[in-house]
Amino acid sequence: MGVPVITAGDEVIVGFDRPRLERLASRFAPPPPPVDPATRPRVGLRVKDVPGGAEVGGVRPGSPAEQAGVRVGDVVIEMNGKPIGSAAELETALASLTPEGTVAVQVRRNGKQVRLRMPLGE
Repeated sequence: MGVPVITAGDEVIVGFDRPRLERLASRFAPPPPPVDPATRPRVGLRVKDVPGGAEVGGVRPGSPAEQAGVRVGDVVIEMNGKPIGSAAELETALASLTPEGTVAVQVRRNGKQVRLRMPLGE
């Protein structure tokens, strides 16, 4: 019985090293289809980068963010279990959502972590 050896460029994988095989496969996977901006959920937040998250600078009245209780000054640190380290990561997380149901949001408020549920649709 032999041991599989996989080469891709300058990377060599010997055996069944699943994490390395998955990283290699992801390099060759097709990019996800573009998200139609018209169907992306709008949550009503204005944010900026701060160390360890995306700080809320504005919440649109009547928006899902306001309904969830997000406040100006909150720092979004997690969305649906995915860590958020910047405004760009928050945008990426939002782009992967469908405009229905709810999303779990964790914010840092006055030094404490607060969990919120944000409605995305009726």
